[in-house]
Formats: sequence, C-alpha cells, structure tokens
Amino acid sequence: MNVHITDTTLTGVNPVGRWEDQQVPVSSEQIREWLGSASTVIVRPVIDLADHVPVDSYEIPERHRVQVALRDHACRFPHCTRPATRCDLDHARPYGEGGPTCPCNEVALCRRHHRAKTHSAWSYDIVMPGSYIWISPNGFTFRVDHRGTHPIHHATDPAGDPAPPDE
Repeated sequence: MNVHITDTTLTGVNPVGRWEDQQVPVSSEQIREWLGSASTVIVRPVIDLADHVPVDSYEIPERHRVQVALRDHACRFPHCTRPATRCDLDHARPYGEGGPTCPCNEVALCRRHHRAKTHSAWSYDIVMPGSYIWISPNGFTFRVDHRGTHPIHHATDPAGDPAPPDE
C-alpha cells in the first residue's frame, strides 16, 4: 500500500494524505493508525515529477518507472483506466529513431494499448509530460491527461462542434 503525505500531514497542518491504490484522500488519524500497526514501513524520497534525467540505454530504469507511474496514474490510451504501475512504458519517439530514454519521452500504456500504438495506425503526440493528443486510425482525436479523455471536435466534424482554441 502506498500513501502519499507531505511533511505537514501528521502534524495536523494539512491533515489529509492520499491512498494511491484507491485514489482517495485519507485522514492523518487513519495514517497514524496504519503506522502504529504496520510491521514494516518504507519511507521513500520525494520524486520531482518535472525532473527528466535521460539514460544512454533503451532499457528503462526503475526510477523512471516510478516517476512516470506517479505522473500518469493510469494507461494514457483514451478511456483506459489500468493503473500505470501495471503498464509498459512506451518511448513516444522511438529509441531507434533518436528518442531519449527519459521520463519526458516515456508514457504509461497497458500492454494491449502499447501494442495498438506500435502495430496499428493509432498514434499520439506529447503536449507536455502527462498530457497527450491521440489520433485514431479513423482520424478522431482525443486529449488524454490527468482529467481523463476528451474528444477534440474539429470544424469539419458532423457533430458541428467548433474546434477548440489553440492552447
């Protein structure tokens, strides 16, 4: 079980942490109870989600896996909810084409959607780490980020919805 807290969670200044497995807030009282009854507690350092330190290898190091899982939370394919901790990491720009092995070029994709991206006409672009624009084989576009999946309607869509302003 992973619980995310700040230095002020247990002092009462900010009395809420976040239970990662359930994506829900948890009170400092509950955290204290868990700490009192736990047989093992592992404290890990804070990971800067904006940090990007590339490595000179195709293989993705564990520190990148942890950072991308914390940033992406779930598979970043449209509408997928598989936890990022159970996903592959995809090189957005392939390593063989000069793409770095760096969290800024790594995206959490479950095995099914990793294969769809690699072996079909699905593609995506990184807007910024954690925010992606996907294009389906039929030309539909979706923005996927920490708020979920949002279709992007273009002026020529039959739905008639106007195109969103450029960001």
